Amino acid sequence: MSATLKRLLDRTRANPAIHELAIAAKNTRTGKAATGFLGRYPGGDIGPDAPYFLASATKLFITAIVMQLVEKKALGLETPMFEFFAPGYLEGLHVLGGRDRTEKITVGHLLSHTSGLADYFEQKQAGGKTFAGGILGGQDRAFGLDDVVGMVRSGMKPAFVPGKRGRAFYSDTNFQLLGAIIERVSGLGLGEVIEGQICVPLGLKNTYLYDHAGARASSKVVAMRYGDRQLDIPKAMTGVAADGGVVSTAADGLVFIEAFFDGALFPKPMLGPMMAIWRRIFFPLRYGTGIMFYRLPAIFSLIQKQPTLIGHSGISGAFLFAEPDTGVYLSGTVNQLGSRSLPYRVMLEAASAMGS
Repeated sequence: MSATLKRLLDRTRANPAIHELAIAAKNTRTGKAATGFLGRYPGGDIGPDAPYFLASATKLFITAIVMQLVEKKALGLETPMFEFFAPGYLEGLHVLGGRDRTEKITVGHLLSHTSGLADYFEQKQAGGKTFAGGILGGQDRAFGLDDVVGMVRSGMKPAFVPGKRGRAFYSDTNFQLLGAIIERVSGLGLGEVIEGQICVPLGLKNTYLYDHAGARASSKVVAMRYGDRQLDIPKAMTGVAADGGVVSTAADGLVFIEAFFDGALFPKPMLGPMMAIWRRIFFPLRYGTGIMFYRLPAIFSLIQKQPTLIGHSGISGAFLFAEPDTGVYLSGTVNQLGSRSLPYRVMLEAASAMGS
């Protein structure tokens, strides 16, 4: 391990906001590899195989599966999403200026967050509250796609018309719908698809879609932390499913993120169009087709060259990113919902250390 990376891990472990830490990193060009861990969970000391919630980093799994289905011609990015649902089921989901544009939304719009659909999770509902506020406050509740559709349809305003040029609006609703589309196309449950299409081929033995009543319900998982408080929300984590319900580990995540970019999950040439257009979602993040782009503005490069990271993060502090130009791959979690910038600060330093 380089002295730079050791100092980073020491600083990260000393950060009072971080109670649990798991990070695995590698550089496929230099052969450099490093890991760092902190804390305990009901399964023992946190290490490379300690399972934690990926939260929205789950979306990379969904993206990979959608691209597999596109490659097999089971669906297309231009396919209207309504084709996968019963007539009328989605009616009124995207109403803007008195006009319902739901039928204009395609699979590609969902994957790139360009549908304009309201975000059921963090956007304010008609009463002024957010679904996320209740869940993160510890109010566990079961929900499914019917509930999501009902919430969005009940007075949650879309951000813009589907496919508006240059616009993206990050909405977990998009991936709830993609999860349902995957199930309808495959004829299988989403957990079965993730297991069969990703976990088995890659040998990911500690990665699965969480289900509080499923076969692995008794498995020990690192509890997500919001500040000093641990969250116990098994029903909600089952409900988020396609937009945030995968459990994985630092070791499994490293295998997955490398496979995502090296063509082991879907043909590598498909990555080009996925990364051709980056639209701003929230500073400094941009979104392509199912993947995030993170790079600090050029002014920061005057002090130190800034890595360009592509992949996905989650609200839990989990991250799966690569710096394709240097062959650096990063997987892990800082397991902290209270600071959304924290995982990026850790990743930037780790990428710089691994790339040097």
